[in-house]
Amino acid sequence: MPKTVVCLQQKGGSSKTTLCIHVATMLKHLYPRKKVAVADADPQQSATMWMGKGAIEDIELIQVAQDGDGKQLKKELADINADVVFLDLPPFVESVSLRAALYGNVILVPVGPSELDISAAQRPLDVCNEAVGLDPTKVVLIVPTRVREGTAAGKELRDVLAEMGRVSKATIGMRTAYSDAVSAGVGVNHFAPGTKAYSEIEELTIEIAKELGFGRPK
Repeated sequence: MPKTVVCLQQKGGSSKTTLCIHVATMLKHLYPRKKVAVADADPQQSATMWMGKGAIEDIELIQVAQDGDGKQLKKELADINADVVFLDLPPFVESVSLRAALYGNVILVPVGPSELDISAAQRPLDVCNEAVGLDPTKVVLIVPTRVREGTAAGKELRDVLAEMGRVSKATIGMRTAYSDAVSAGVGVNHFAPGTKAYSEIEELTIEIAKELGFGRPK
């Protein structure tokens, strides 16, 4: 079974798909010899529409959990010919998300700076903690997202999230490059090299790759 990175949140607009695609494309960019795939389990199919523009090369897209429950999810993931699969989930915590947490090696929980975002993170984190209780080798990373530079809320977010679990080293800012890359059908590694957006996703990707046992890129 390939290594699996799960993007999990129950709140819509949490940058779940944004993280999934940008990190997947960055990992392929930094580790070109790795086979990378994206598995879309979200009925909204945002990842499918993004990658369907055809500008992202060398990353396979597979639709999974079409039954809505993910009863065959483990087999579907195992059948993917890749070194690492990025699994994008629906914006709610249901049975497919519970199963995904059981099968994931690294689970990303993106959390924005608003009180609603922080409150909505508790349910997916409870699911993650249950999965870690069954398999302590799993890694759960809370990823601060949509953070405006220089704001009090942004500065305080990391401290608040640290009380909830392990926080990623990278903080993902509120940057137009992320959304503009969607329109272009590419990842930020291709759309905005040399920018803060690139650096943020690169830092997060290297942290994830380390947890997957890939080491630092050459």
